[in-house]
Amino acid sequence: MLDLPQIREAIGSGRRAALLLRHSERPPIRTDDKEFGRTLGLTPRGIEMARAAGAHLAGLGDARFFASPMARCRLTARHMAEGMGLPDATVTDADPLGVRGFYYEDCYAVQEQMRQRGYMAFMLDYLRDGTAPHSRPIGPATDQLADWLRRNASTRLGIFISHDIFIASFLTGLNIRTYTAEDWVGFLHGAALLEAPGGIWTCHACVPDLGTCRQPSAFAD
Repeated sequence: MLDLPQIREAIGSGRRAALLLRHSERPPIRTDDKEFGRTLGLTPRGIEMARAAGAHLAGLGDARFFASPMARCRLTARHMAEGMGLPDATVTDADPLGVRGFYYEDCYAVQEQMRQRGYMAFMLDYLRDGTAPHSRPIGPATDQLADWLRRNASTRLGIFISHDIFIASFLTGLNIRTYTAEDWVGFLHGAALLEAPGGIWTCHACVPDLGTCRQPSAFAD
């Protein structure tokens, strides 16, 4: 497990990094919202959390920002950029980080399954079995996402804002983490891909700050 200060140190030593992070704190999503909370923003605390996370990486100007095309992800990237001292940074919408990415074959059919079975029940079955209705197998989907992240990490630091299920799937697919409802993906938690000399990439679970992050982080709607 790494945190952002450690990742900053790795970048300072000449390594390239791609951070795949869950968005910051948001209000609850309504159960009848068929667009996955697309327009839902961040809570005031979530805004400050994103800025504080960015502050750990301040001074790293060679950075690019990508976000799942939902408001909470775009805003997380924007407020992290502010914390880094990059208020005018461009945030690029990236479907591969969202519900039209590598893990779902039919996002609306998946949503209906979640509605019928329960969100967490569906996700935990998918993580355990590696397959689920209307979803792609976790292994190949994880390989595709890892390849996409590496190809888009063209700067010293790439920040990629996504959602809990895709981060859980990614780290499960790489055999780095095992998740439960009591030990879930917290806000701004995720994965850090670091490029070593010779172009070899390694992946680690990461949190904003090991000194202050609550572990484990329980699932919340």
